[in-house]
Amino acid sequence: MDGAVRERLMSVGEFLDWHPEDEKWELVGGIPMQMMSEGDLHEMVKTNVVGTLARRLRPPGPCRPAADGRQVQIDDFTSYRPDAHINCAPLDDPMALVIQMPTVVFEVAVTSLDRDLIEKRANYFHNPHVEHVVVIDARARRVHHFIRDDREPRVLESGEMLALTGTVTLDLPIAEFFEWLP
Repeated sequence: MDGAVRERLMSVGEFLDWHPEDEKWELVGGIPMQMMSEGDLHEMVKTNVVGTLARRLRPPGPCRPAADGRQVQIDDFTSYRPDAHINCAPLDDPMALVIQMPTVVFEVAVTSLDRDLIEKRANYFHNPHVEHVVVIDARARRVHHFIRDDREPRVLESGEMLALTGTVTLDLPIAEFFEWLP
């Protein structure tokens, strides 16, 4: 790719073979997009989300939490890299770059709130395994919880609980997502 003009769109498979390991990229409609670097606010909230999940999802259950690094495939030409997720697939290939059963995906929004609430939220539900999309507005300390087939999101504030039901059933205190923040 390195500055060359592409003559066709890149598939998810081609993207996964190509993308640099030490950089954050997503594939949107066949076009690789480099993600912005994360600031302290984004990093703290993402770390808190993963910590909250890790304290509540315990072995020997089938589902496990993880931070970013792998992709949720949306279709043949789009894949996103969520900030955190719950994967309910068996751990068959620990080196796989695609999350096999991304039951719950979390996006922490600092500068990308509109894109996460509209484009990414809708696209995540094209993956048949995604039951919940959680978009965290880090600045407003608010959580937008989208459930497959529900028309309206639940907007939650610190002090409320995020209730996940379905393949994963968990109650997550929103306040824990914003610990350590001034």
